[in-house]
Amino acid sequence: MKKLLPLLVITLLFAAGCASSALKKESEYIAFEYEAMTRGAYKKVIVKQDTVITLNSRDTAPITTGLKKGDWNKLLSALQKVDLDKISELKPPSTRSHVDAALAANLKVIRKDKTYQSNGFDHGNPPAEIKVLVEEILAVSALENK
Repeated sequence: MKKLLPLLVITLLFAAGCASSALKKESEYIAFEYEAMTRGAYKKVIVKQDTVITLNSRDTAPITTGLKKGDWNKLLSALQKVDLDKISELKPPSTRSHVDAALAANLKVIRKDKTYQSNGFDHGNPPAEIKVLVEEILAVSALENK
């Protein structure tokens, strides 16, 4: 039994490492889209492996910036903690956007040919399951009033 425990630990660590490296290998096929809007405001962030495109309103030109590898790795790490198959079932923690007290936001994760989209939630108050991912996306963006 004492010999099996270290072997089990090594196997689990190896499996976790393989899952992480598999995500990094397919990372060129991953993109994130965060959109927040209300009647008078519009914000959108598109993040790809080495690029961030930010729109602060419908009337302004997009701001395109480079994305550091470390920031991309943080996004991938946050993505690993999200169950994409259940992202559309997440319940928003607040509904201020229903009365225009907050921008209505949503998150899309595009992975190869499949798009996963969340239900709407208040900008600045995403469901707990995607909170870290949304915060990382906003952190790398050029959004005014993140």
